[in-house]
Amino acid sequence: MRRNAKHDNVFSDIVEMTQPFLPDESTESARAVAIDLRERLAKLEQQMLSQYSAMAAYATIAQQSVETARAESRHDLDRSQATMIGLIERVRRDCTDAILGVRARLDGARATGTDGIAATGVPGPLGIGRLDALEARVDALEHVLEAAMETQRQLTDTVGVLMREKMESDGWLVSSGSPDDLTLH
Repeated sequence: MRRNAKHDNVFSDIVEMTQPFLPDESTESARAVAIDLRERLAKLEQQMLSQYSAMAAYATIAQQSVETARAESRHDLDRSQATMIGLIERVRRDCTDAILGVRARLDGARATGTDGIAATGVPGPLGIGRLDALEARVDALEHVLEAAMETQRQLTDTVGVLMREKMESDGWLVSSGSPDDLTLH
């Protein structure tokens, strides 16, 4: 049988086409792949350790920030309480002073005999002086109560302003809201 040169060329082309494009992995290429995988794994481990360290640092910073915020809010609360207690004590003192002033005036009126009883102890005609003294006493008490109520209104307004400012600074209220708008659901 005779072969032709053209036929041999076609046969050799077919053999070349059936062989794989990349050569089979040898032991050396397997070692190179293993070394590459080890290097990549070492790099990945380093990245994970650095991310863990960064997360630990962020957690520490966050914890310190929380503690600082707690301390500041505690001091702010203490200052607000001290202010409110001071205002309440001031109203109490003012009311006590007003009541003592009324008592002193009434005691002075009794000593001068304006309540219908002269310094001698003899009542005036038909006790008219006593009614005048009683009316004067009621008028004085009315003025003291009005002053106390006005002071109480001012205290209520001041406490309301302080609470609103505190709630706005703590984020409880929006700029257009009021404490009355807050509800629990």
